[in-house]
Amino acid sequence: MSKVVYKRAELMKIQIIGVGIIGEAQAFLASQLGHEVLGFDSAKPTSQYARMVKHIEKDVDITFICTPEAAVEEVVGELVRQELKGLYVIRSSVPPKTTQRLMEKYGVHLCHNPEFLRVKTAFDDIIHPHFVLIGQCCPEHGDILRKFYLSAEHPVLITQPIISETVKLTLNSYLATLIAFWNEINELTSSMGVDTKEVARIARSDPRVSVYGTEFFGVAFGGTCLPKDIKQLIQACLQGGINPLLLEAVRDSNNELKIVSA
Repeated sequence: MSKVVYKRAELMKIQIIGVGIIGEAQAFLASQLGHEVLGFDSAKPTSQYARMVKHIEKDVDITFICTPEAAVEEVVGELVRQELKGLYVIRSSVPPKTTQRLMEKYGVHLCHNPEFLRVKTAFDDIIHPHFVLIGQCCPEHGDILRKFYLSAEHPVLITQPIISETVKLTLNSYLATLIAFWNEINELTSSMGVDTKEVARIARSDPRVSVYGTEFFGVAFGGTCLPKDIKQLIQACLQGGINPLLLEAVRDSNNELKIVSA
């Protein structure tokens, strides 16, 4: 485990709703920062880094919502119903405009703070991210969340919730596209008896070519994020009257690979 390099900010009382992979990593980070960490998850009663509670705590500084997307709105509604104090922060990936819609529906301030974690390295990723992205509802609440992430090692980027929501889906869809592209190149090179890794190695001599995607030859992208996020981005395009030809091709190409691999 890499050494924590965060500076300690003013200590806070932090609540994690949903202590799965994302929630446990968030609890780990908060505990490393010295904050009091509470966890609530009806399906997971234990956590190594959060003191699990049987009921949602009403008096906390920040509540991070780390549930699956389908449960986010229900959780926000419950927090409002219980008149929970403090800042509400959505860590889950959600479709664009979700945070704004929930703020308008429930009359509450919400920040969107997407995660960029890999399942196998979630703890290291949350300590050493490339950047932290905050979609703030207002400067006051954005500043509270920025202070939570106070660090000497990486930038904290502040924007609007609709942008942070879109960035998360865009980034994962971009990575999915790279994997799909190199999988098609792999089909071509394999048909010619050519070493795909050698093609990729030489292509990467151009600094414009990303390393990502050149190590997954013949393997469909899966997991919990990439398929879901490209699906959400496709849906956002369709709702906006845009024909997502490339994104649909990436999805379909990956689905074909899964069928062939099965």
